[in-house]
Amino acid sequence: MEKFIFKVNRQKFESVDAIITGKEILEKADLLPVEDYELLIKVNEKGFEPVQLDEKIDLKGAGIEGFFAKPYKKLIIYVDDEPIEVDECFLTPNEILTASGKNASGFYLKQISGHREISYKNDREHKVAIKNGLKFSSCKLEPTTVS
Repeated sequence: MEKFIFKVNRQKFESVDAIITGKEILEKADLLPVEDYELLIKVNEKGFEPVQLDEKIDLKGAGIEGFFAKPYKKLIIYVDDEPIEVDECFLTPNEILTASGKNASGFYLKQISGHREISYKNDREHKVAIKNGLKFSSCKLEPTTVS
């Protein structure tokens, strides 16, 4: 079965369908609720054009370079229970730490999802899909000792 690869904000995603709607693109990129995001398509060197949620895109179409999504308004995430306003759809743990005023070289980030924690200690360049209300905890890195 053929898979169709496309990019949203330089992140790769895939679809088993060649024809996909703007809504499905945002859903695959985990940018929810989809109504909070503007989706743009880059075609050749013409720049960006808006994509409606119900608009159908043919991923086999020539010249599609990728998609760009951005929130319509700033998103609020929480680091150590402090609200942080961000205007990006994808941020690395280091970028989130920096936005919260922490020195990324001295801390690592954990995402809190209910009773589950996702540690980014060893994956500091992972692109996290940002949604309103995401919660994170900063954790101090232990100094390494040389024996």
